[in-house]
Amino acid sequence: MSETTTAAPAPAPEGQPSKEILLKDLDPRLRRQVEAAEKAIDRQPGYTVEVCAGILTSFPGCLEVRKIMRKAQKRASAGKNKSMTRLLGFTRTPFMMKASSQLKKDPKGALEEAEKGLAQDPNNTQALRLAGTAATALGLKDTAVFYLEEVRAIEPENLENLMALGEAQLDANHPKEAVKTAEAMLEIMPGHGDAQALIRRAMVAITMDKGKWEDKGDFRQKLANAEEAASLEQSKRTVNDADTLTIMANQLKERIEKDPENMNLYRDLIAHLKQMQKFDDALEWIRKARAQPLGRADTTLEKLEADLTIALMRAKIEKLEEAVKTDPSLQPELDVEHKKALDFRLNQSKSLVEKYPNDYSFRYEYGSLLFEVGQMDLAIRELQVARRNPKVSHLAMLFLGRAYKTKRIYDLAEEQLEQAKKEMPLMNDLKKEIIYELGQIYNLHGKKEKAIDEFKTIYANDIDYRDVAQIINKYYEERATASS
Repeated sequence: MSETTTAAPAPAPEGQPSKEILLKDLDPRLRRQVEAAEKAIDRQPGYTVEVCAGILTSFPGCLEVRKIMRKAQKRASAGKNKSMTRLLGFTRTPFMMKASSQLKKDPKGALEEAEKGLAQDPNNTQALRLAGTAATALGLKDTAVFYLEEVRAIEPENLENLMALGEAQLDANHPKEAVKTAEAMLEIMPGHGDAQALIRRAMVAITMDKGKWEDKGDFRQKLANAEEAASLEQSKRTVNDADTLTIMANQLKERIEKDPENMNLYRDLIAHLKQMQKFDDALEWIRKARAQPLGRADTTLEKLEADLTIALMRAKIEKLEEAVKTDPSLQPELDVEHKKALDFRLNQSKSLVEKYPNDYSFRYEYGSLLFEVGQMDLAIRELQVARRNPKVSHLAMLFLGRAYKTKRIYDLAEEQLEQAKKEMPLMNDLKKEIIYELGQIYNLHGKKEKAIDEFKTIYANDIDYRDVAQIINKYYEERATASS
């Protein structure tokens, strides 16, 4: 019996925008190729990449194929020598220059070149962002969202990327996802103006969608109402976002009444209440969530309850700190509150480690607190265990280096920080801090030239970081004086 098929979509004409299509809409022969390539990911990931890349040349809008190729790229990279991957990295090959130069004239070609770079190094965020830009130029909105989400997985606190992701989600008609992305930005930087504006625009889009434009009615009036809402949003960019957050919080409370065991609803509500600095209300809802069957064993909720309690303590401390400026007699009360907050954090952190000994992020927090109160041996023990968690390993190594430095065990301090520096390909704030700490330790250990080399590394990337400019300028001034 012959296979019955519908006509497969033709590739987009040269120079015309591509369209996003589903895998099921491809020719059956192509679908079989994709199925075979997907099955080969574990054994022959390079073959999978090659097959998918070939299909995407004609059908760049098939996101399902692109996701399979991305998975194969990661699998292929897992078996490569990491130092060799960096040596052959995308930014050091002709791909970047070629892809960037052809972005405006040939976005499809730029996307293909970016993918070649990702085949070498799937974690290259520069290549991912370029691919997202090319996808946007091609009109592949969901594909652009996909690439920016991949960047987010690598750099979860990159505000510039999060903003681009939120804009792309809104452009792709995913306003609810755009709201969540903007909320994530506000968690990182409360009061972020662009994030607040993004939430308002997304809420307008959600409201328009709820208006059911397909229903009968005066289309012109609906359009006028939508335009008025957009105009109002534009005119209120500087207004505090509390009203929007209050509306969203009330909606979540209503949904929780109907679905009281949905932990995600509680988390969203708590996030809104935190953003509005209604910490007491947030604590109340956390306790309600933890009273539910699914909430009792939820470590994130337990941790969140502790964090909010600490936030309340900090708010009280900040208030006292302001009061002390005009009334120094309040200093003893402030000291007591500082001690209470630190004791609470220590006890809570210790309790979490005892309850969940295999959660290494809790080990890191406890270890860093022990370092803060000067209990170096206990801190070192916890931080050594915390290194097993990739998310906090470099932070743990930074504090280990500091703990060893405090104990004057300089060789072990150097070892930790050198390893952390080596493992971090991107020059972010954490890496600068690690390098700066390493330079200080080299100085203490009598290795002046090695210290200067570390400070030079920071200077070459960020001249305004701490006092590196002063250190470097002084070094070269002394050299000039000595040689004259």
